[in-house]
Amino acid sequence: MCKKLLFHFIALSLLTTAINAQNRSVRIYGSAPEYRNYAIVFRCYQNFINYQQEELFTIEVDDNGAFDFSFPLEETTYAFADIGRFRGFMYLTPGQEYHIKLPPFSPLSQAQKLNPFFKHEQVVIGILNENSNGLNAKIRDFDQAFNTKLNEYAVKLLTTKNKSLAQDVIDSLETDFPSDNDFFREHKHFRYARLAMLAGRNKEQDVIKKYFSDKPVQFNMPAYWTSFKEVFNGYCHTFFGEYHFQSALSYPTVRDSVRSRDIFHRPDFSEAVALWIIYESYHEKILSQKVALHLLKQCADNSGQKRISKTAAALHDRIGILMEGKDAPAFSLPDFSGGEKSLKDFEGKFVYLNFLHTENYACRKDLKLLEKIHDDFQPDLHIVTVIVNEDFDQAKQFLQATENTFKWHFLYFAMQGNLINNYNVQAVPLYYLIDPNGKLVMVPAPAPGENFQDVFIEQFKKFRREVLRKNSR
Repeated sequence: MCKKLLFHFIALSLLTTAINAQNRSVRIYGSAPEYRNYAIVFRCYQNFINYQQEELFTIEVDDNGAFDFSFPLEETTYAFADIGRFRGFMYLTPGQEYHIKLPPFSPLSQAQKLNPFFKHEQVVIGILNENSNGLNAKIRDFDQAFNTKLNEYAVKLLTTKNKSLAQDVIDSLETDFPSDNDFFREHKHFRYARLAMLAGRNKEQDVIKKYFSDKPVQFNMPAYWTSFKEVFNGYCHTFFGEYHFQSALSYPTVRDSVRSRDIFHRPDFSEAVALWIIYESYHEKILSQKVALHLLKQCADNSGQKRISKTAAALHDRIGILMEGKDAPAFSLPDFSGGEKSLKDFEGKFVYLNFLHTENYACRKDLKLLEKIHDDFQPDLHIVTVIVNEDFDQAKQFLQATENTFKWHFLYFAMQGNLINNYNVQAVPLYYLIDPNGKLVMVPAPAPGENFQDVFIEQFKKFRREVLRKNSR
């Protein structure tokens, strides 16, 4: 009898698990003859602090242009796919089916393909089986109305600090867009925080306390992080101006200092703020790379919030790629004479690696300074310039016109997105110094006009002393 009951219990549990798993899946289907035989990769953001992406699913379009794919999903998720020059996006909810209409096929031009800073045009993916009450339609229509109101009243709110006006705008939007969905309700809430930022005089009381303090962190909601970053932009300066740490800095001390304020009483919120402070402090040069990595590692290992821990680990890995003392990220790139060079080809001497665009004024100015550095240090220093022009031929013509002037190594980045990511090329000119063993020495290095010569001489002497010390053992 007991065995029979146990059997029925196990069978019922398995059936319940299967039903729940089915209810948590998402189905994407449709027809797009323009995309026949294409594989369209949908991604999401692993985190919204540095917008690190991860693959969510891939749609295989068959010979007839049809596609039909199901996959498990745990929570409402902002998903997007780069399709030609468009970035199509949508919000996916567990248990839903989406008959989607892809944007017209518009391939990237050659210049767009080669441009490391190209931004896709954002478009909402059409959902044919969703009416005006669907989540995607509500967010789309609300955001359009909200942005119109924001543009209309932003200056007035900022100059008058009229909270009543801000509330009137919110009330009118609430009348037009009532909430019957938790995700949509929270989406609106954090959009309104932007109005409060404009009208508020006391950020902590008017915005943080009202809009963030009692709310769970919305790890998967773009509206949350847009407002979060506006509210906490520059907060690292406030934090370290208020708290002066006498002992060695640690993640627990940062977190506990944040938690000491009543407005940060929620554990998930306080840890999100602590993580942001660390990340922002590194980019604002308040914290060194070594200290920032140490704090991020502690956060990843010890945070009581799984999503915070995962985000901290991702930020650690991203920043750690360019850690001084580590191997410089490898690459193999074409030069402008039909050959190819890898970073290993330059081992044995210091490498002054730089990323330039030949149409950029600051880059052109630096090229003249690099010429002197090349002449002064060429026995001991390779200068390696990676050109990031959109047009290869344009860059080649520029170098041919100056071949008797600029005589060091020029390479082309050749659409290698990993190279741009690994060296964090967000703007040019950008410089790194690599030692003869292929280790990063300065991240970033001073530009030619920033006293690089003196810095390099010191690094060269230091390296020689270490070599002599090792050889004498």
